[in-house]
Amino acid sequence: MSYRYLKTRRENRTLWVEIHHPPVNFIVTDMLEELHHLIKNVRRDDAIRVFILTGGREDSYIMHFSIEELMQLTSHLRKLFLHILVRYRPTAALLRYYMTFSNWMMDVFPWYETLVLRQSKAIRGYSSGAFLWFQMMRTYAAIERMNKVTIAAINGSCNGGGTEMAACFDFRFMVKDQGFTIGQPEVLVNIVPGGGGTQRLPRLIGKARALELMLRGNQLSPVEARDLGLLTDIFDKDIFYERVQGFADHMSKRPPVAIDAIKQAVHRGLDTTVRHGLSIELEQSVRCFDTRDTAMALERYLAYIRENIMTLDPEAASTEEIVGLLHRTLDVMESAALFTPFEGK
Repeated sequence: MSYRYLKTRRENRTLWVEIHHPPVNFIVTDMLEELHHLIKNVRRDDAIRVFILTGGREDSYIMHFSIEELMQLTSHLRKLFLHILVRYRPTAALLRYYMTFSNWMMDVFPWYETLVLRQSKAIRGYSSGAFLWFQMMRTYAAIERMNKVTIAAINGSCNGGGTEMAACFDFRFMVKDQGFTIGQPEVLVNIVPGGGGTQRLPRLIGKARALELMLRGNQLSPVEARDLGLLTDIFDKDIFYERVQGFADHMSKRPPVAIDAIKQAVHRGLDTTVRHGLSIELEQSVRCFDTRDTAMALERYLAYIRENIMTLDPEAASTEEIVGLLHRTLDVMESAALFTPFEGK
């Protein structure tokens, strides 16, 4: 599949994906469809360890969702009688439970996701609402659940659907010295952050801060957004790509099975009780222990412990020496210097 809105480039074990939709990269449904297709292909590519999304035009990341597409929703959703369904409690409940069940089915059965997206796309000419919502939900979920380290490299202002999409990534970095801002301004035009913002932002930055951001609809500077926990870090423009790529290279050394297992345990666990979440954690732990990567890593680490830690004389060693040894051990572990490259097996 050739992409109209996306361009890709490889750097080491990182895939950079650039958004190209001038002048300011408004999100459109077709862009989401392309991104969803690309993510599915990347999931199967073991050579890619880090996935980065950024703006293809300098100083433009994602302005927000296309207003032209959103303006169609009032009439298009009425064609599906959704405005009547949400008006009454019983039918509104039926709609909610149908959407919950449908999303669960799409999570469990990929063929069902394909069927729903194809059917909703087939009626797009009559009503675009179903395809827009299903494609947006499935694309954002695919980003969130991707079996790679994911990074939003925000090289311009970011609002609305762009902020909601960024919340799906594992890490979010932004250029800090160009006057760019980030926000969730939907309330200003009397709509809800409908790309998952009301659900993901409270989980990311807490209920009170998320409500303030969404109810005020104001813009945050990169410094404010970082202090709020919305951004991982911020860098000056002249070093932005260098710092993001350096971080990606560092993270590409992490074992891919553990990366995927941790993300599955966290995201699936947040959707359920702590009791069931612990069962998901056990499932993913067993999965990790059943890999050559884990056997190799534990063997190498045990050898390091025997050589560098078990030889320490606890009676003669000072507190400073013990703390220094522990720090050196953690540095060796974090840099993956102990291990041969993880294969994901």
